[in-house]
Amino acid sequence: MDFGGQKNIDLLVAEIDKLVSLPDIYHRLEALIEQPGSTIDDFSRVLSSDTDMCARLLSLANSAFYSFPASIETVEKAVQIIGIRQIRELVLATSVMRAFNDMPLGMVNMESFWEHSVAVGVMAKCVARYCNISQPERFYVAGLLHDIGRLIFFLKLSGLMHDLLLEREAQEKSLFLLELEALGYTHAEAGGRLLEIWRVPVSIYEPVACHHRPEMSMDFPQVTAAVHVADAWVNHQKVGSSGERFEIPINTEALQQLNLQDYEMDEIWDLAEDEIREVLSQFRSQ
Repeated sequence: MDFGGQKNIDLLVAEIDKLVSLPDIYHRLEALIEQPGSTIDDFSRVLSSDTDMCARLLSLANSAFYSFPASIETVEKAVQIIGIRQIRELVLATSVMRAFNDMPLGMVNMESFWEHSVAVGVMAKCVARYCNISQPERFYVAGLLHDIGRLIFFLKLSGLMHDLLLEREAQEKSLFLLELEALGYTHAEAGGRLLEIWRVPVSIYEPVACHHRPEMSMDFPQVTAAVHVADAWVNHQKVGSSGERFEIPINTEALQQLNLQDYEMDEIWDLAEDEIREVLSQFRSQ
């Protein structure tokens, strides 16, 4: 099937939507958020129905990602301290990781893919924290999921991606630019579109869709800029890989959006490295 052309991005995403979907626990949490009068006990009961999810959330809550002074031992305490909207985003991230890890993705090393993704998520959060942006933790999930569209391409366009990987080496050119030439859109737009269909908040799907063109972000330009900057920097540091091998230049408008200078990126990276290692160890232990 020919997926060339922007109008056909929905055909591609619809095929993925038939194979992969968010679990019931995510939609139950979403419904509770929309329902006035929902209590911490209501959210805790929903989360407790998935023991694996509970273990992952508690492990992350007790990691350097949050750096809480006291141990969080119960789901109720995690909901109370972290907040339900942040919990929902972590459930989203964990659900997406579990869903795609079960897919037959022969061309991509999933450990390396998630290593890159986690590093971008943590780096985006550290950029926000460095820039004194409120609630920097909300930048993490958009960074973590920024390359989900690449998994869509590897799964449904494997022949094309094989050719583009060869072309990447021959031309020494960024893979996302080769995607754009071949399809008229990139993995960024495809990933953002899938998340939009799944009714994920725009604060996540817009930064995913625009992370290679941060100037296109309309509603969440700071999150998008931070994810773009983090992706470029993690790629520069060669932490994991989602298929890119050559450096991605940092968009100057993204730096301006965050009021950052090039030289400050090294300082942010120094702050992020230990946290990245801690969060990666948490994921590998699951």
